Amino acid sequence: MTLDPDIPIKTAPEARSPFDLLWLDPSVMTLRRIAGLTRLTLDGDRSWLRATPARAFPISDPDHYIGFLDGLGNDIGIVRDPSELDETSRQILAEDLEVRYFVPVVQRVVSVKLEFGTVYWKLETSRGPRDIVVRNMRDNLQELSAIRVLITDIEGNRYDFPDINTLDPESLGVILRHQ
Repeated sequence: MTLDPDIPIKTAPEARSPFDLLWLDPSVMTLRRIAGLTRLTLDGDRSWLRATPARAFPISDPDHYIGFLDGLGNDIGIVRDPSELDETSRQILAEDLEVRYFVPVVQRVVSVKLEFGTVYWKLETSRGPRDIVVRNMRDNLQELSAIRVLITDIEGNRYDFPDINTLDPESLGVILRHQ
C-alpha cells in the first residue's frame, strides 16, 4: 500500500480524560426543542439530539455553570454564563431547569403536626398550597445558612424556608429540634 501525499491522513480525535472540562461557548451554541426533547448544537461542530441541563452549584450559584448531559448521561460540557445564550436558548434552558429543580419557596406554615417521628406540614408556597409529609426530619433537613433551610418530603420534593425566624413558634420548634 502506498500513501498518496495529496490525501490528508485523518487521525482519531484525542481521547478526553473524564476529568477534563469542556467549556461550551454560548456564542456558537443553540438549544432547540424538537419533539419534546432539547437539542444542543455547537455551530460548525456537532449536535446532540437529547441534552439535559444540570446546575453545577444549584444552591450557591444557580445562574452560572450549567452542565449538559447527553441522552446516555455522558458529559457534553459546561456553560459558564448562560445569560450569554441567544433568547430562544435561554428560554428553553429556563424551562428545562424549572422542571428539574422544582423547589417551592415556603411563604407561610398553615399547620404542622408531629406524630411518631413523622411531620405533617400544611404550607402556602410560591407554587400554591401544599400538604407534605416528612419522615426523619434530621436526615431531610438541610441548613443552607443560619436562617435558611431546605426540607425534603417523602416524595423527594424540596421546599425552601428562606427565613426560619419568620415562622410561628411551633413550626420553628420542629425545625430547631431536628437541626
